[in-house]
Amino acid sequence: MNVAMPVAQPNQVYSQSFTQRLRDEGLTEHDRKYALAIHLTALLGVVIHLALLVPLVLWLVRKQESTFIDDHGREMMNVFLTALVLVPVCVITIIGIPVAIAWIVTTFIGFIRGAMAANRGEYFRYPMTIRFLK
Repeated sequence: MNVAMPVAQPNQVYSQSFTQRLRDEGLTEHDRKYALAIHLTALLGVVIHLALLVPLVLWLVRKQESTFIDDHGREMMNVFLTALVLVPVCVITIIGIPVAIAWIVTTFIGFIRGAMAANRGEYFRYPMTIRFLK
């Protein structure tokens, strides 16, 4: 699995957690909660469609200040861009409808898992997502 991981800053310590995800031990509580908000507002976007812009705005506001928030926001944007490409293509084809449904369910579960990982200070990758932004 070729996944680009962030470069350690002088004041950051990275370790492997029990979930085998890369974990940033030098995070502030605010950075973890901010990354958590990126994932949870995307979950809210399922119900209120304008809320899909909230993770984008949250990411753009703080991406220069924290590599952790930048990574989580970039991953969320990859999910949104994948949805823009995958769902219309799958809906057009009859055989693609089950694929679109599977992707939507997997991503919905990923929102929750991503929020939990962000709260623990771990980096997270959504399954079935094209990495447009690296």
